[in-house]
Amino acid sequence: MRIENITRSQLIKDDEDRWRLVRPSGNYIFRVWIMGIVTEIYTGENNYVGLKVEDGSGAIIVKTWDGRLDLFQKWDKIEVLGQVQISERDEEIAVFVSPDISQSVLDDNWFLVHRLKITQQLQSETSIEVKSASVGGIELGVASIEDLKTKLKKAVKKFDTGVGVAYDQLVKIFSDVDEVQLDEAITELLESGEFFEPKAGIFSSAVDS
Repeated sequence: MRIENITRSQLIKDDEDRWRLVRPSGNYIFRVWIMGIVTEIYTGENNYVGLKVEDGSGAIIVKTWDGRLDLFQKWDKIEVLGQVQISERDEEIAVFVSPDISQSVLDDNWFLVHRLKITQQLQSETSIEVKSASVGGIELGVASIEDLKTKLKKAVKKFDTGVGVAYDQLVKIFSDVDEVQLDEAITELLESGEFFEPKAGIFSSAVDS
């Protein structure tokens, strides 16, 4: 999404008193894919690195404490797939992105691809509608987020050979499902503890049943 879609979204608290970002459509924002230019770099204790990323629509901070952003320099073009985090300190609420995957953009054509994805997303329906399909014996007729979560759990268990299942593989398996809704379902499974990530962007089932 464009950064303004994040910064202009509404902050609310859910039933469990957790801060959430909500789009005008009513959907929560859990995980985002953004592209932009690094305009500021912040460093601090405990390997903290923060990047201010701007894409022409707005700016947001991407930050970690694990050193994975150390390679980026000011004015680098960057793409980030990561989770939206909301922190509250001294009554001040901050929204930032914690990256799962971050890399330099070496070909400006990827910005065109990103804009096309955004356009496709805006044109998509908020309800899940997919063609009837079966992959590896798994029926992919998905009717709701809960149904999608059930299908995701079955898919990860079926295709995990011991090292987890990559996000890109899940996107291919569920190619008829809107990717934003797929991200939402995966994030909910991570938050509930049913999925875990042995590596960023790799998912395994945390339950045997």
